[in-house]
Amino acid sequence: MTYTIADNKLGKRQDIFVPDELRDERDARASHELIWNYFTALVPEKERAYVAEFSVISDGRENVLAAVGPTHENPTQWALKVDILDSSDPHTLTNTLLHEFGHLLTLNSKQVTLDRLVFYNPDDKNFYERAISACDQYFTGMGCSSPNSYMNEFFNRFWTDLYTEWQDINLEEDENTHDKMLDDFYKIYRDQFLTDYAATSPAEDIAESWAYFVLSPKPELNSIANEKILFFYEYPELVALRQEILNRLCVEFPR
Repeated sequence: MTYTIADNKLGKRQDIFVPDELRDERDARASHELIWNYFTALVPEKERAYVAEFSVISDGRENVLAAVGPTHENPTQWALKVDILDSSDPHTLTNTLLHEFGHLLTLNSKQVTLDRLVFYNPDDKNFYERAISACDQYFTGMGCSSPNSYMNEFFNRFWTDLYTEWQDINLEEDENTHDKMLDDFYKIYRDQFLTDYAATSPAEDIAESWAYFVLSPKPELNSIANEKILFFYEYPELVALRQEILNRLCVEFPR
């Protein structure tokens, strides 16, 4: 179930496919609005102006809670998707929404120039290789990050020594082998990541680090993992945004 966004509120809805486990949710617009309104309560309007769609999804319980991605019609705009079956715990929902906002913050069109040929032809290796060759910065998988973008700065600082090893894992097509290789990768470099999920990719790493930056006290510089949190303190605009989000969070949960 996908809603357009109009004046910061859920607009028209389109039901592309409603699985059996979501039949009870078909007409539960009020619960959908609660989640969307919570996201808008946490994130300032100017920081989410490019979010044009909100989708209620499910892949079953206790799997993927939320995701973001460029919209098909206009890749400079983004869609937020939330699994309604996994959204009842406010702590988990808060952390996940902030993680997803971390993607929006670091991958939006002001930070990354999306390659439309790659985006619309995800299985075409020629388009992908050409896009990588034309990018002098970190290529996110869908586009070239700007030289001074958060993503490119984060990658240059924390991923250049690991990236070739990670790429070999990422190219592994057998799912079981890939998962084992990734698990081993995390175990080797455990002190460099805040969570095992952060080791999935540079994009997930920066999003996880952003969520920790917002929700955790400022740490000591005693590990690379903590250095990733401290990275955001170098940007005054992000420090101010952190404080605004925390202020908004305190309004939602005054105790």
